[in-house]
Amino acid sequence: MKKTILLIITLTLLTVLIGCNMEKSCAASKDPISRDDCYLEKAIKIISLSTCNNIQSDIVRNSCIAEIGIKKNELLICSSVEGKAKDYCIAKIAISKKDFSLCNELNTQYWSDICNKDIAIVKNDHSVCAEIINPIPKEDCYDTIARNTSNAEICSYISTKPLHDGCIRSIAIETLNEKLCDKIKMSVQRDACIAKIAVLRKNESVCKEINYKFIKESCISRVKLALNQSNEN
Repeated sequence: MKKTILLIITLTLLTVLIGCNMEKSCAASKDPISRDDCYLEKAIKIISLSTCNNIQSDIVRNSCIAEIGIKKNELLICSSVEGKAKDYCIAKIAISKKDFSLCNELNTQYWSDICNKDIAIVKNDHSVCAEIINPIPKEDCYDTIARNTSNAEICSYISTKPLHDGCIRSIAIETLNEKLCDKIKMSVQRDACIAKIAVLRKNESVCKEINYKFIKESCISRVKLALNQSNEN
């Protein structure tokens, strides 16, 4: 027990000494930008809020405090941050805590969207994707959850045609369900989806559902080849 306590005390003292030496080396830098970068790096490394206070630039200092708040998972530290770094700090903690309510307190739309998207994906809750304003992270939210849960119905919330079709195709192939390919909007992609599943299932009858002649013929040839290879093995 005494050895453990002694070890903890020794490590704590070493951390303090290292921190002090780091701060002295940063102070020796004549270039203000390099000096601030040095303090930022050291503060994050030793998780020292006081080291952030040595930074002259408001932007870098607030970024430093935000990083410490995230590492310590303390919202109180985030509240002392000024500017956009404050929302960044709160968003990161909200994501780690999987707390949607914190996302709604953010003033920056970008971080609010990222916050809602990341938590929605972790929880596989596609209903929260609707809270996202920017269409890119919103559709990425639906796409990721649809694939994660193999739920093709979620793909219907995606308005961008290539992304929507890619979402359906991925789930159809993963589940070997050629009927899902009918939900694909682009006809060539629909047929390519069916052909892929027909080959994976080694089922020539599935190729008959393909409309484009050249894709159908290619499908039949590939299925026969797959069957021959299976028989040889």
